[in-house]
Amino acid sequence: MNENPYEVLGVSKNASKADIKKAFRQKSKEHHPDKGGDETTFKKISSAYDILSDDQKRAQYDQFGAAGSGMGGGQGGFSGGFSTGGFGDFEDVFSSFFGGGRSSQGARSHTSHGADLEVVVKLSFEEAMKGVKKSFTSKNLETCTKCSGDGGFDKKSCSKCQGNGFISQKFQTPFGSVAQQTTCPECRGQGTSFSRTCSDCQGEGRIRQKKEIEVNIPTGVEDGETLRLIGKGEAGVRGGAHGNLYVHLRVDPSKKFQRHGLDLISVLEISVFDAILGGKFEIETFWGMVELDVPENTKDGQMLRIRGKGVEKGGQKGDHIVKIEYEMPRKVSGKLREVLEEAKERSK
Repeated sequence: MNENPYEVLGVSKNASKADIKKAFRQKSKEHHPDKGGDETTFKKISSAYDILSDDQKRAQYDQFGAAGSGMGGGQGGFSGGFSTGGFGDFEDVFSSFFGGGRSSQGARSHTSHGADLEVVVKLSFEEAMKGVKKSFTSKNLETCTKCSGDGGFDKKSCSKCQGNGFISQKFQTPFGSVAQQTTCPECRGQGTSFSRTCSDCQGEGRIRQKKEIEVNIPTGVEDGETLRLIGKGEAGVRGGAHGNLYVHLRVDPSKKFQRHGLDLISVLEISVFDAILGGKFEIETFWGMVELDVPENTKDGQMLRIRGKGVEKGGQKGDHIVKIEYEMPRKVSGKLREVLEEAKERSK
């Protein structure tokens, strides 16, 4: 019986290779015999993909039909055995059925990387500015001291995998036998085992224990910033590398200063007369009191900069910026009015 490959896969004649591949994956998973599907239907799906995934075979089918493509009755265009040569991504499909494709030769190192740790540290504004050392206790997986992280004693070649680190398994399919290599469950891919497993860590090479962790918070950190401490996380399996520690910082705002990058901003309220005449004023910065020279005719909202009195971070120093705000007189007395009127006339 002749079959239309487009109808078998449920795609149009103008379907792209990506559409054909997607349809093949879906129908293969749905009708695979190992998943309870019908073997004859699965062969038709595979034969249809064999034609439409090959530009030459597809062109022959479009021109001559089933007679020119090899998609007729019988075995659906397949010969005995199994090969990925004509199917491109067929191995990916088997990977979804059997939990992975063919593994590479040689033992796999199964020393897994330790888990990362995260902690939230709250800081006052002053601690963030000056830097501080914080410590906390955490119960994490650490390297087993009894076996030094090996997992056991008197190392020897694994008898289950003969030191390869993997074992081979075979699956029967309608197209022949498919071999798959999986990590040896006995040695966890190491290729070695022990005459005596460590009783403390049960062969894992690490145990859960309390540990005090110290974190040096540098100067100038900001709210929401995260510090990454490499190798300060949990220990890996059987001597695997430690994970990292991520310190998320929460900094309380200052009641006196507003931070903008490396600069600190404060407000100086002066009378309009001081702003006109100018003068010297004591300013509180984070690092102490500083005398600020306010020039004549300073405008309301004007910013005056004090160099090097801002945030210190990474070898850089910001500035302290003073925002001028006018403080208007509560009442304009008769004498003050006369003076202002006279000044107004002279300024014309």
